Order: sequence, then C-alpha cells, then structure tokens
Amino acid sequence: MSDDVSIYGDDGREYHSRFDLGLELAAMETIKWLVLGHLFFLVGLALALLMRLEMGPVWMTPLFGLPLLWAGRGHRQWARILVFVIGFTAVHYLAVSVATQSYASMLLPNKNLLLPGFLGGAIGSAGALGLCALFRLLRDGVPTLILAAFGVALLAAMGSIGSYMFLTTGGAGSGFANAFIQMMWIYSPWQLLFAYLLAKTLEPIDG
Repeated sequence: MSDDVSIYGDDGREYHSRFDLGLELAAMETIKWLVLGHLFFLVGLALALLMRLEMGPVWMTPLFGLPLLWAGRGHRQWARILVFVIGFTAVHYLAVSVATQSYASMLLPNKNLLLPGFLGGAIGSAGALGLCALFRLLRDGVPTLILAAFGVALLAAMGSIGSYMFLTTGGAGSGFANAFIQMMWIYSPWQLLFAYLLAKTLEPIDG
C-alpha cells in the first residue's frame, strides 16, 4: 500500500477513533504541512515589514495554508481553498480590526492589555473553525466539538498573552529585527497551537 493511500485513503479508523490528544498518522501529516505553512507565513511577514505594508500580516494569511493545499493537489478541495485562502484572511482581518479598535477605545492609564489579544484570538479561532464546520471540513463526532471549544478558549488566552508581550516589550520597535521579533510574539505561538488544533479536527484529504 502506498503512502498516499495510507494517509488519504478511505479507512476511517485513523481519524474516527476515541477522543485523545495524540496525533495519529493523518494528523501528523496535516500538522507537518501546517508547520511548514507557518514558516512560509513568517517569510511573508518579514517581507510585509520590509515593505511597510499596512495590515501586512493579514494579507500573508494564505501562506499558512498553502503547503497543505499543495499537498492535497489532485483532490477536489475547492472548499478548502475557499476557506483557507479567502475565509481565513477575512477572519484574520476582522480579528485584527476588533483587537486594534478595542485597544484604541480604552482610556489611559487603565488599559487592560490582555483584552485586545483575547478578543482577537477568540474571533480568529472561532471564526476559522466555524468556517471549517460550515464547509464540512471538520471530522464528525462529539470529540471534535469538545476539542474545538477547548481550542478556542486556549487560542483566546494565547492571543491575550501574545498581544500583552507585544504591547509591553516595545510594540513594533524601531528596527526590522526588533519589529519582526515583536510580531512573532503574537503569531508564532498562536499559529502553532492553531496548527495542532486543525490537525486534530480537520478531516484528512481523501479522494
């Protein structure tokens, strides 16, 4: 049996098993491509900073899912393309807009520096998973719903911590290296946790 068949075949035992937090074969394959997508996103983020592109991280969002979409080439995956390219970008834009407006609306000196990232992380994760559910990209079963709900809570907390680190360690900074590191506080932990959540909840690509 070829690797493609063992990963993308019709045998549902790999991804309809009992609830656990481990990564089975199909999930390992998914997270591999999503971690590579995160590296692509970081390259795009660096270019956006160099070009001083407004809302640059948002427009680099499709890079996160690009390797996974490439891995599924040859399969009918218009829904994945629509969700990962257009849907995730729109949700990212909404999350950043709400977080930014939330921070700007708070009165000094009593700003709650945890709230903007919490809102952004919650909107980003709930919106992205909601789109996946709407387009029937998620695995069936109660364990998926439980893990998705738990993941949204964790990602909201992760967004809160990331934005807090960003806001309390100098914001965007004065140089490229510093600005890039500050942005990584927000995006790297969040996207890697999101990659794990997607690996556990997305249906593997099948023919």
